[in-house]
Amino acid sequence: MYKIMILLLLSFLLVSTNTRAATTQSLIFVAVNDELVEFSDAKPFNFEGVTYVPVRSLATTVNAEVLYDPTENSVIVTKDNQSMKILINDNMYVTESFEKLPITVKTVNDRTLLPLRFIAEYFQLEVTFHAEGPIARLLDHNEVAQLTNEQLYLNNKEKIKAEKEKWKAAIEEEQMKEVDNSKIAYLTFDDGPNVNTAQILDILQKYEVKATFFMIEPKVWKFEEEVQRMVTENHTIASHSVTHDKNKVYHSPESLLNEMNTTRATLLGITGIDSRLIRVPYGSKPYLTKDYRDLLASSNLQVWDWNVDSKDWKNTTKEIISTVETQVASQKKKNNAPIILFHNSPNTVEALPEIIEFLQNEGYVMKAYDPDHHFMANFWNDNRI
Repeated sequence: MYKIMILLLLSFLLVSTNTRAATTQSLIFVAVNDELVEFSDAKPFNFEGVTYVPVRSLATTVNAEVLYDPTENSVIVTKDNQSMKILINDNMYVTESFEKLPITVKTVNDRTLLPLRFIAEYFQLEVTFHAEGPIARLLDHNEVAQLTNEQLYLNNKEKIKAEKEKWKAAIEEEQMKEVDNSKIAYLTFDDGPNVNTAQILDILQKYEVKATFFMIEPKVWKFEEEVQRMVTENHTIASHSVTHDKNKVYHSPESLLNEMNTTRATLLGITGIDSRLIRVPYGSKPYLTKDYRDLLASSNLQVWDWNVDSKDWKNTTKEIISTVETQVASQKKKNNAPIILFHNSPNTVEALPEIIEFLQNEGYVMKAYDPDHHFMANFWNDNRI
């Protein structure tokens, strides 16, 4: 009987420095026919929408054989007289007809991982997904599956629940480690996109750093290409209202929620990413009183403010740099990760290279907000948002 396992989608923890866009961390279970499967040698994960699974562990569960050749760093997988060779260094596989074809190979803890669906299709295994769990299920028609997907889930419901609780605790522990890391800095940009955004993206690309963009809905449509580029280059996208008019935004809790959800829906439609992160206009104090926060919390939206204000909306380039350096030093003394507020302004474009170099010289790594590792950063200290 196959044992239970967690297929943890650890996109940025295991492979990439950024998890954001297509790599939302979640929990999934894998089954072969009527049994859940345990992967003991390495945890499978999802990267850019593809689930990678350890070859040896999966092969064993579907009665395939795996041979490793250290001389050419290759793996040969054989099942039912059908075989393929994986050339690990070359990201290629060799068919029985000796044709070489490309395949993405990942290595974790000296284990070879391949796309789950590729393995299934190559060996003619059907793949189904069940939302509850969720469970990815391989059907090997050499054996008879007796259970429906729903029955499989119900038979393992308590185990799945227990494993989810363990997973949640592990995520929270990892989250706390990440929050405690005072060497992470977050560059955030409000009120865009606009004519300056492309230059900001160019600078971020040059220095190979990531950022978070809080955007206004009508501008998203006008600068759609820049928004798509943000996603392609692994920055985080988020909502900053539709009107940015405090009298309209804060007319009622519902008006605030509607503006954020409108921007969120537009971003989803353009990029395919459903971002629950928001930054309310002018910051959460004083406008985000309890009734507003109650509604945002019940809508599962996350609010981010800042702890370093560049004041780039009024400062000169030199003043922006000086202000950021002074406030970052203050946050460093408190062992806080700096969350730096910028806008898509010409002065910001001029100041940004020097600020990035300053942060790098101070030992900071600049990351985008990670929805899988949210930590509280609002002026109300409200843990719900």
